[in-house]
Amino acid sequence: MTTLTSGAITRYRVMALFTGTMLLLLTFVVIPLQLWAHNKTLEKPVSIVHGYGYMVYLIVALDLCLRARYKPVRTILIMLVGVVPFLAFYYERIVVRDTQKLLAEAQERAAAKKARQAAKVAAKATESKPEPARAE
Repeated sequence: MTTLTSGAITRYRVMALFTGTMLLLLTFVVIPLQLWAHNKTLEKPVSIVHGYGYMVYLIVALDLCLRARYKPVRTILIMLVGVVPFLAFYYERIVVRDTQKLLAEAQERAAAKKARQAAKVAAKATESKPEPARAE
C-alpha cells in the first residue's frame, strides 16, 4: 500500500511547473518563430524536451493521484492539464493545496493512532503490576 508523501507532492509540483513552462515556450516562442520568421532552430530541441518532460509529468501525476486516491476523472484531468497553456500553473496550485490537506489529515490520523496505542500499552502496564500486600 502506497502512502501520500511530501516527496510525491514536490515531484508533481516540479514537473507541473516544468511542463507548463515548456508548453508556454513551445506555444508562444517556438511556433510563432517557425510560422512567421521561418526559423526552425528551436523547434526540435524544445519539442523533444517538452515531450519527454510531459511523459515524466504523466508518471509523476499518476503516482500522486494513486497515492492520494483521487477518482479516475480527476486523475485524467490532472494528467491532461499539461497540454493546455497556462492551465498547468493554475491547476497545479489546486492539486498541491488539496493534496497537502490530505497529507496533513493522514498525518493527524497516524499521530492519533500512535497516541491511542501508547495509551493502551500504558494501561496494560499499570494493570499488570501486582498490588503491594497489605499488612493486616
